[in-house]
Amino acid sequence: MHWMQMGETIHSPAPWDLPLWDPSYVVFFGVLYAVLTCLGIGLALVHRGAKKDMQKEENGEQH
Repeated sequence: MHWMQMGETIHSPAPWDLPLWDPSYVVFFGVLYAVLTCLGIGLALVHRGAKKDMQKEENGEQH
């Protein structure tokens, strides 16, 4: 396996070829996964609320 040198450009989309010693990559992927986690939690909460509203509507209750 070819190991990257400091300052070398990325030639592969594989995650193990990213130079993770570079702090900018750590910051980028940390923020990326934090945002994706927040979006996932938000979508899950919206989905749960919609299911609750549908169940209330099926039971004849009004919101």
